[in-house]
Amino acid sequence: MHNKITLNINKQTLSDALDSASFPVIAALMVHFTGDISILNKLPQPSQAVLGETQGFFSKEDKKIIKEFAFNEIEKFFERSHKNDLYLPSDDELNIMMNYIVGEVVSPDYVPMMLQEININRTDTQELNNLKYRHSDLEVLIIGAGMSGILAGIRLAELGIKFKIYEKNIRVGGTWYENKYPGSRVDIANHFYSYSFEENHYWSEHFSQQPELLEYFEKCFYKYGIEKNTYFETEVISASFDELTELWSVTSQNKHNKIQEKTNIIISCVGQLNQPNIPKINGIDDFQGNIFHSSQWPDNDVISDQKVAVVGSGASAFQIVPSIAESCKELTIFQRSPPWMFPNPIYHEAVDQGKKWLLANLPFYSRWYRFLLFYPGSDQLLDSLFIDPSWKESHSINQDNDAMRELFTEAMMSQISDESLIEKVIPKYPPFGKRMLQDNGAWLRALHLPKVNLLSEGVTDMSSKGIISSDQEIELDTIIFATGFKAQEFFCPMKIDGGYGDFNKIYEDSPKSYLGITFSTMPNFFAMYGPGTNLAHAGSIIFNSECQINYICSAIEYLANNNLKKFKVKRDVEQEYQDRFETRHQQMVWEHEKVSSWYQNSSGKVVTTSPWKLLEYWNWTKKFNSDDYEF
Repeated sequence: MHNKITLNINKQTLSDALDSASFPVIAALMVHFTGDISILNKLPQPSQAVLGETQGFFSKEDKKIIKEFAFNEIEKFFERSHKNDLYLPSDDELNIMMNYIVGEVVSPDYVPMMLQEININRTDTQELNNLKYRHSDLEVLIIGAGMSGILAGIRLAELGIKFKIYEKNIRVGGTWYENKYPGSRVDIANHFYSYSFEENHYWSEHFSQQPELLEYFEKCFYKYGIEKNTYFETEVISASFDELTELWSVTSQNKHNKIQEKTNIIISCVGQLNQPNIPKINGIDDFQGNIFHSSQWPDNDVISDQKVAVVGSGASAFQIVPSIAESCKELTIFQRSPPWMFPNPIYHEAVDQGKKWLLANLPFYSRWYRFLLFYPGSDQLLDSLFIDPSWKESHSINQDNDAMRELFTEAMMSQISDESLIEKVIPKYPPFGKRMLQDNGAWLRALHLPKVNLLSEGVTDMSSKGIISSDQEIELDTIIFATGFKAQEFFCPMKIDGGYGDFNKIYEDSPKSYLGITFSTMPNFFAMYGPGTNLAHAGSIIFNSECQINYICSAIEYLANNNLKKFKVKRDVEQEYQDRFETRHQQMVWEHEKVSSWYQNSSGKVVTTSPWKLLEYWNWTKKFNSDDYEF
């Protein structure tokens, strides 16, 4: 099988770019240029890939061999013919290439998922693009125009289903529009944290900052024409399902008036991290200075030469503190428990021009690079997150987890010169019990600054002047709550009544769902990034969202083709899934006795986060199964 392309390559540019290459990827790429899978046995062999390492642990000599071979083969290829036919390997050969790139055998079970994700043949293999139905009187309301709402709009447009999107903000982007705080950036590698069908070859950093991420999602939004279906500054207040009409009655509010309307289907794309959580604190209303949540950062400068407090030490605080510490007059951090950090020296590193050139110009390079980022960060970690009942060490859960604890502790200790910080920054709970943060040294460098004070306590009392700590009143000009979101209050502040009462009143902080997508108490309703679908061990939330919208589109196709107006997941199917979900979590680090996090509800049960392998979830969401539903 061959694919015809034409490419003009400047030899010096190619040579310079190859110096920046991922050498396992470049070596495997030569199969496309030579048509010979056996060359992978003749080239130097990479070591097993680990998350974030893209060079295969090759020696300088091995890199030289691969570069020279690749340069010569690419040069010969483009000199042979003006038609320039690149070889497209068979699925078996693609599997061999995968094995080479990651330095281990990729299980055949994973190959179909990986082939879909990297889409090496540039054809969309998802089920929804094979749909034959293109006309229906079904109407869909998408709530939210963040990452998942844009994705839903793109896929529904492809499907030919009528839809509109209501977005409460003045722009798209969701979390990447709202979280404008200093240092805001993604902590998943950008060349994987993007839609599988919409690559960006020109990310300025490996882990890009908020403005660039917002620009990417806006670009996708307008490229696919979703703007004509989108209504900004329109917030859904409530929705109730009418069994007689089999329609949702929706109440929305725009800047002019309330809107009352009906729709067949609702897709909630509000996610889990959209309602700021500010803890109940005595005297909070008395404070006379600047006070705000990290997701509501003001436009005016309230940091420079100010006495500032950051409440929290999770993901947002971890990014904010190094970004503002130098500007503050004084900075006090209130920390209930320290975070574990994963060593990552390129967390703030720019993508050099050679890398950008390869991604944009060398055929298939970007797809294989995406694979190399994805596979080591997929399911390989999950087995180490199960609690070994025989394990006696209280700060870890099994042998592998303990080894990671030692590695992370050593990495942190190497950055600490002030011994008084040791007790404050080394966690006492198992690694991966809470969200793992990316460590390039910025956090601990900030904590060593003379103007920065880290307090190992929460905030319970405030005054007009500041925060009352355990032993003093700390006078402050600005207080920043980096305290996360109301992740357990799904669909909040909307009131969603599927005929059984308000969803959040029924379940409070213990929601039930099937796959985190559908609900026995809410007919004709889908959720993206719903209960139990947050990813804490692997992958990218975009991958999960693509799984979910594939399932949703398959369901809508079934309804349309069978002239059905109503569906609801069977209660016993939902309960069986929920039982498996809870049983799995009882065995895992996120419900360990020493762990307390936003993953858990008030009873300590995990309700936000997925315990499943990516492969499991991908298989379950490939196609809608009508046997699971009532119509």
